[in-house]
This record gives sequence, structure tokens and C-alpha cells, in this order.
Amino acid sequence: MHDHLLDLLKQQHDIGSIKPIGKGRTAFVYKIKQRDKGESKKQLLRVIKNISPHYQIRREKDLLHYLNQFPEFIHFNEIRREQFYYLQFFDYKGKTNLQQHVSEHGVLNDAQAKHFLSQMISSLEKIHKVGFVHSDISPENILASKKGNYYLLSIGKAIPSLPSFEAELINGSHRYSAPERLNGHLTEASDVYSLGCSLYYALTGNHIYRLNKSKNVLEQFWAHTHHSIRKINRLPVLWRYLLLWMTQKDPTKRITLIELQNWLVEPAFPDWLRKQSYVSDSEYPKDPLSGLADEHYLYPTFKQALSAELGGDLITAFNLYENCAFKGYSRAENNLALMYEKGNPVKQSYVMAANMYKHAFEKGNPHAAYNLGRLFEYGQGVKQDLVKAYKLYEFSALRGNLIAQNKLAEMLRDGAGKSINIEQAKYWFSLAAYYGNVNALENLKKLA
Repeated sequence: MHDHLLDLLKQQHDIGSIKPIGKGRTAFVYKIKQRDKGESKKQLLRVIKNISPHYQIRREKDLLHYLNQFPEFIHFNEIRREQFYYLQFFDYKGKTNLQQHVSEHGVLNDAQAKHFLSQMISSLEKIHKVGFVHSDISPENILASKKGNYYLLSIGKAIPSLPSFEAELINGSHRYSAPERLNGHLTEASDVYSLGCSLYYALTGNHIYRLNKSKNVLEQFWAHTHHSIRKINRLPVLWRYLLLWMTQKDPTKRITLIELQNWLVEPAFPDWLRKQSYVSDSEYPKDPLSGLADEHYLYPTFKQALSAELGGDLITAFNLYENCAFKGYSRAENNLALMYEKGNPVKQSYVMAANMYKHAFEKGNPHAAYNLGRLFEYGQGVKQDLVKAYKLYEFSALRGNLIAQNKLAEMLRDGAGKSINIEQAKYWFSLAAYYGNVNALENLKKLA
């Protein structure tokens, strides 16, 4: 893929001097020179690998355009689609993240740390003001420029600050994630927690719980939910209490951004924080999944339910899904609805299935939207309504559900719930087929 992508970039009439900077789970990053009206300027080029989730990409574009008015953010200049990639162009501010900066130049001194904290507070204020949380603050996602400024990266990870399907997803590493993410909750306080963990790294060059090399997500979350800050007494007392405040396990006890701003002017701490007992804990259980599930965290409980279902123990799976669903966990609501729809291990009820799918869909779950769309298409548990079915398939398709993309294309091809539009049908068939949907590929061949 990478060689093909480089060839594609070289074919762009305005791109030259392509130098890879890095790559992640969702994108490749390059330093380039972009030619415009006879002039050449350095740009950071981010290439999105998967264009299937239209909704998230469009939301990111809108947020980036909004943030362009603030100097705290790297200026976003352009987005264009080339084949099955999206190319995002930003002003070039350097290629060194905070982790690399600390590794190369040493930890931040007091003045540098306060400057870093001030800039991060200002950036987060702008994001939180429009109802988003960044959700992925870490030393790897903070750019350290040569001029001594710090910029938040990975704005595409920002999601609305409310319980949702997106907040429930546990993908990639979570070495800097707040404990409440295990329950599908992300708030402004979650960003403060992650910023606190990143600040500790900037001051010490170490992870707050020594998770630098940890690849086990459940071990990472065990540390976030149980471990104490490592070697905190080696830090000056002001930083010590601030880090304890920022990384409280209970999000309601964490310092707010406004309080952080005030702290930079006049450091002060609440009495309860000074009196809080501090017990060193860095142990792990043999089975973090079971340990976290026993403490009623929703993600590990959901994982146990999945495991039970795959192992054929449907009654245990049903009970665990039900426990999560009662607490509003949309992934469990969707899977519980599937059990009601299939009638195993409970009495079949399309009405119950439709109700559970609806609850999950309202939290943005694209799989539940697709499943509810099926019920509307065939009139199972709800009155048949092809227009509603189309809208639900569209909701799911725009969020990257390949099966929904194929179904949406079929409805556009057949004029079901929407006027016939063969070109749009071909588009959705092509997209789903490119990312591996076999039915979409067959449908596309028939249209050719």
C-alpha cells in the first residue's frame, strides 16, 4: 500500500519533496513542498487510509475549519480525495512530538512545563467550548515546535462529549486514557486526566504508571483504574499535588480547566486533596479482564459476554449483555437485540429487538442503525417503512458499515425508499467492495 500511495502522491501536480514522517493506525504523515502560483511552501500532509466513515471525516473537516481561527492550532488548509484516500494539508510546524522532544532535549523545567500547560489549557478550552473532547491526548499527539510552542495533534479523534458508541470503542493503545472510558464515558475531565498523564511524562521522561512498553489494553486500564503515580515524591510539591488532582480516578474530583488556569497564576489546592491518603499500588492481577468485570466496568463485562456467546454459553452472554444494556452501553444493547430477534436464548420478540436497537442507534451505534433498518424494511416488530429503512441504512453507511453501504446501494438501484440513482448506487457498491464486502462486489459486477 505504501509504495502505491507514494506513486499516487508523486502524480499530484502540486506536490514535491515527499518525505515520510510517520504512520499510525488511520493515516500516513509526510512532509512535502506544495507548489502554488510559482511559489513553494512546506506543508504537513496527512493521508487518511480509510475513507469509508464519511461522517467522521466530514465532522473532522468542519472542526478543523472552525479551529483555524485560533493560533493555538496548526492551520488546516485543504482536503482532497484521491482514489480511496483523503489528503489533508496543514501548515508545517515541525515533526517532533513531545515524547521525541523529551527524549532528545530532556525533561521540561518549571517555566517550560507551565508554558506547555498554559497552551494545552487554551487549546482544550476551544475544543470543549463546541461540545467536543479530544479523547486522545498523549505525548505522541502533541507537537513540540522549534519555537517552543505546543500543538495538539489528532483532532480527528475528537468526539462529542456525551455517552456514545464512539466513546465505547477501545481501539489501539490506551496508555493515556481516563478510567471512565471503560464505561463508554468521555468528558472534559477525561481530557484533563490524559493531560495530567502527559504532563507527568514531560516532567519526568517516564509514563505515570510505567506503561511505555505495555501492549495489553486491559493491563493499561487496570493501571488507570488502580495504580498510584510512580515515584511522585521525587517531584516538587506543587507539581506533585497538581498531578494528583489532574489524575484522580473519580472524574468529578479532577481539577477543571478554569481551576488549572487559576493555578498557573496562583497555585492552590483544596484541603481534601492535601488530606487524601496516598497508598502506593503498582500490582496487576493474573486476569485484568475478570478483575475489571468483577468491579462492574462495562467494556470488560461486554468482552466477557462476547466470549461467552462465542463459546456457546448464550444464557451467560445474555445476562452479561443485559447488565451492560441496563447501564446504557450501546454495544450490549445491539447484541441483546440480536438475541431477541433470533429468539435464542430468550423468547423471540421483534418488538423488544426494535426497542433495543433504537436505544443503541440513538447513541450513534451504526450496527444498531443497520439492524433497525432491516426491521423497518421487512416490517418486523415495527410498521414497514422503506423511507425510514433507507435513512437508517444511510446513517450506518456514512459511519463506515460495509453491509449497510451495500444495502443502501441496493435501495438506490431498486428505487426502494428513495428514487432510483444508479450513479450513487455504483458509488456505494464500489466503496463497500473496495473494503472487502463480497456482496457489494457481486452487485457492482452486475451493474457494469
